[in-house]
Amino acid sequence: MCFPKACLFDRRYLETTLLLILLAGPAFPQSRGPLPALKQAESYLRQQQYRPAATLLQQVLKKSPRNPLAQNLMGLALTGLGKPEEANIHFQAAVKSNPKFYPAWKNLALNELAMRRWEEARGHFQQVLTYAPDDAVAHLSLGEIHYMQREFGPAVDEYLKSEGLFLRDPRLVLNFARSCFESNQPQKAAGALEILGPEADGQAHFQAGLMLAQMEKYAAAAHQFELATKDYPDPYEAGFNLTLAYVRSQNYSAAIQAAQKLIAQNYRNAELYNLLAEAYEHNNQTIEAYNALRTATQLDPKDENNYLDLMALGVDHANYELALDIANIALNNIPNSFRLIMQRGAVLAFQGRLTPALEDFDRAAQLDPQSNLPYFAMCMAPMQTAQVPRALEILRKRLAARPDDYLLLYALGESADRSAGSGLVSQDEALRALEKSVQANPNLSTSRIALGRIYLRRNEVDLAIPQLQRALELDPTDLSPCYQLAQAYLRKGDKQRAEDLMAKFTKFRDEDRERHINRNLLKLLREGEK
Repeated sequence: MCFPKACLFDRRYLETTLLLILLAGPAFPQSRGPLPALKQAESYLRQQQYRPAATLLQQVLKKSPRNPLAQNLMGLALTGLGKPEEANIHFQAAVKSNPKFYPAWKNLALNELAMRRWEEARGHFQQVLTYAPDDAVAHLSLGEIHYMQREFGPAVDEYLKSEGLFLRDPRLVLNFARSCFESNQPQKAAGALEILGPEADGQAHFQAGLMLAQMEKYAAAAHQFELATKDYPDPYEAGFNLTLAYVRSQNYSAAIQAAQKLIAQNYRNAELYNLLAEAYEHNNQTIEAYNALRTATQLDPKDENNYLDLMALGVDHANYELALDIANIALNNIPNSFRLIMQRGAVLAFQGRLTPALEDFDRAAQLDPQSNLPYFAMCMAPMQTAQVPRALEILRKRLAARPDDYLLLYALGESADRSAGSGLVSQDEALRALEKSVQANPNLSTSRIALGRIYLRRNEVDLAIPQLQRALELDPTDLSPCYQLAQAYLRKGDKQRAEDLMAKFTKFRDEDRERHINRNLLKLLREGEK
């Protein structure tokens, strides 16, 4: 997801702000001069009758050229007529006559803001605050300047001093929320976005949805995307993001409905069918997921991702022949696809067909000599068939050239389990490799699981527990660490927690463990592609 840049300071913003100043009543002291004429000019300005106001003020200024009140009003009239440079001459004349006359400083700064003269505007708004420290418009405008210059912390402070003025415009609410988010105040950001009601336009709701998705508040994001679908200029973009937000919030039935609504509107995009397939699979509608992915491959035969997901669906349901059929169809369309060849090799390894699997991995290595992924797979595949010595030979050769690759380091550590007692890999060597793997990529759950197991074998329980718990947080679908965690808590005397974890592991082992092992290798291969 990306956030389009918003154009904040348009004519509508400027006119709204100037009108706020006028409707607030006289923000300046009474001065000597032709007051009835000035009052009439001010009345014209309130009614946005700028030309009659300018004509009248010209007559006043002929008689009182140094009257700051008249100069200020003339500046407002010329601004309304679309002549900001001429207007600024009058605002400058007003403050020259009376430097403490802060309304003219403010109007000068507003014009500079509209013309994107950030530093000049900043200085003049600060001049306003010298004489009127609580001026809401000055604080709001300084907030906008800070925002445009990516000074998000100061922007938040200035918005909050604007007496709620930013709440009157959805665009400003979005800028405030973005400033909160970028300055590490996500709760404030989310709270501000909740203010956006149905009256805001589709563009504002769409931007709010993107921001909430960035904060991983997917249910709230879906609500904003739903509101955006009413009048967002690109119905497909709004509908696709709505579907995606529903999937990420695990509201799969709503995601299916949103995707089907787009399809009914004749949006037949491969990416949409791919997302629909994900929702179907999570909703236990495997046949529908399969059909959606097949449609995606037909709509875009050159996109690897749809074939890869279709193969993963076959692996998930232990239908390896289907996965291989899909791989062969895909490679007919994309014959030199590194990723497809890698995944076909993995499926062959799942079937115990090691020779053709290694041939695929070798071919992938030739296609991309810089990638370590084929060598990782060459190592992990023999391990699946208990040919650890061959795996280690491949692994050690590649690690000599790439000693800091986190996947290769994980594979070396994992091999300690499969060669326990053989002397092929010492526990100390495996431990060092896994510690380096976790350091290189803290978000790889499999490295932490293997590291936790070795710590537990060494009876370093207090080191094992954090690794295993973090692995569960990183991948809640893999409950294999529950077994080691149960052992660890049992050693610490926490029998109840140990029993709870063992119950979770037993259910996982009986229902999903073998399928997860295969799925995990595919996940690691995709991880390595990043």
